[in-house]
Amino acid sequence: MVKFTMNGSEGWKRMETTAKLSIKQLQKVFLDHRDEEVSLQHIAQDCGLSSSRELAEAFSDLLKLPLTEIPEEHHVSRELIALVPEQIARRYTLIPFRKDNHHSLTVVTANPLDLDAVDTVRALTGLEIHKTVGVEEDILRMIDQSYRAEAFIDESLQDIVSLEEGFNLEEDHASDRIEIDQLKHLANDAPVIRFVNLLLMKSIEDRASDIHFEPAEKYVAVRFRVDGILREVTPPPRSLYPAISTRIKILSELDIAEHRLPQDGRFKFKVHHRIIDVRVSVLPVAHGEKIVLRILDRDALLVDMADVGFEPDMLANFQRILQMPNGIILLTGPTGSGKTTTLYSALSFLKNPELNLQTVEDPIEYLVDGINQTQIRPNIGLDFADCLRSILRQDPDIIMIGEIRDLETAQIAIRSSLTGHLVLSTLHTNDAPSSFSQLIDIGVEPYLMAATIKLLIAQRLVRIICPKCKEEVRPLRSQIDLVKLHCPDAGHWTYWHGAGCNECNHTGYLGRTGIFEFLEVTDELREKVSTRQSNMDLRAAAIKCGMEPLAHNGFMKVKKGVTTIEEVLRVAQLG
Repeated sequence: MVKFTMNGSEGWKRMETTAKLSIKQLQKVFLDHRDEEVSLQHIAQDCGLSSSRELAEAFSDLLKLPLTEIPEEHHVSRELIALVPEQIARRYTLIPFRKDNHHSLTVVTANPLDLDAVDTVRALTGLEIHKTVGVEEDILRMIDQSYRAEAFIDESLQDIVSLEEGFNLEEDHASDRIEIDQLKHLANDAPVIRFVNLLLMKSIEDRASDIHFEPAEKYVAVRFRVDGILREVTPPPRSLYPAISTRIKILSELDIAEHRLPQDGRFKFKVHHRIIDVRVSVLPVAHGEKIVLRILDRDALLVDMADVGFEPDMLANFQRILQMPNGIILLTGPTGSGKTTTLYSALSFLKNPELNLQTVEDPIEYLVDGINQTQIRPNIGLDFADCLRSILRQDPDIIMIGEIRDLETAQIAIRSSLTGHLVLSTLHTNDAPSSFSQLIDIGVEPYLMAATIKLLIAQRLVRIICPKCKEEVRPLRSQIDLVKLHCPDAGHWTYWHGAGCNECNHTGYLGRTGIFEFLEVTDELREKVSTRQSNMDLRAAAIKCGMEPLAHNGFMKVKKGVTTIEEVLRVAQLG
């Protein structure tokens, strides 16, 4: 609904140029509805037009303003929504569309002649306002979608505060002493359910991989891990945290009465026609229970190998080695370095009706059609070694072991390789060559490693520069000097960074990609492994055989404008 006002004659004079409408007709229609709140559809019909779209096109033509088509999937950021209150957006039928810089805001309006609207938004925001024309129905749809979500979150938090007051909870963990039945009732109350649901929805919207609930004495922190970095989001009241944690336990089918021991569980939810798996870890801490939710998006994981971040020649060699009939391929790196994604992309590449692919995992993070996946259960005596012994009787062609943790698992992996199987697994080491000493430390004979290991890949994840706000930058001389240790020509490169925008939540980064040490085991390396050479000697030999160190591979992505020096230095050692 729009209230029309007439501010001067400039607009009328410009509208005389239209071939569709006469000035007399427009004057009559606008004057008839001058003090009424009517839809633009009604105005369009009185002007002899068939729809508000035709009226928008007329406005665009007459006033020489762009006509903005608003796609259904368009999302208005929270920052923009906060600039213009909902009642203003509805009163003037406009929506903030983009913030062009620190000084100007573009709005899409259904009535560009209404100068009151521009003056009001300019006064509210302190920004210069640029107008584009939109169709009334599209703008109202965006207002409904954007402001309803914000109001829903605010309402949920307010409901939780009201619920808290209703139970007369006090500080100093009074909420921790609620009877179990009362706590369960509270966890199933609508505001708590809505808060948890909205937090999960927001985690997907923000591309979070984890949600952390961290209780302190007088507050609870909630943080999202986005592109590997934790950032805080709006928390609930501290005294309602037991109800929220109980809600999560109920979803995960955990024991809500147990607060002394760690617990692990999982649940699923559906958003935008996608099934999202959530892995739940509960750990007792000083002021309650810390909960971490790992968000497992199947669509985000099942990527093509070309999208993982391998250089073309590296990818070709990896695919060649994956097609070997036997041997061991190991991925190394810390938790959260992308090993699982790379393993699953490799399995997807290998998936074939002619092959029997079998995995042993702890836990199964993603269920993949066409692959036989087994979850180990140490609490009932089913560990990696037990699973692997049984799997070898299942006639597998390719085996993926979630992690080699002990001698028995390593020995079965080696035996499987020696008897004609391809084995993929992971280790927790800092670089590729140190995988040999790690296996020696758990008791594996060097000659067996030399005979079976075909490929070692060390991996890290670096953030990608946001393409929307990417701009050229000149790093510090000290940073360029560090890059020159690996790339002598670094002084002649063009460097880039993200200035920060709504798309990347003003971080300058959007998404992640891998950097790698790719070590194909040669005869020279096998000889050094068999004679128990030191890590330093093995690394020197690996580089001599063509292994590109992690930092060098990362700096090549800096040279291509994919990431920044800071990101490579954050995850890779320069040695």
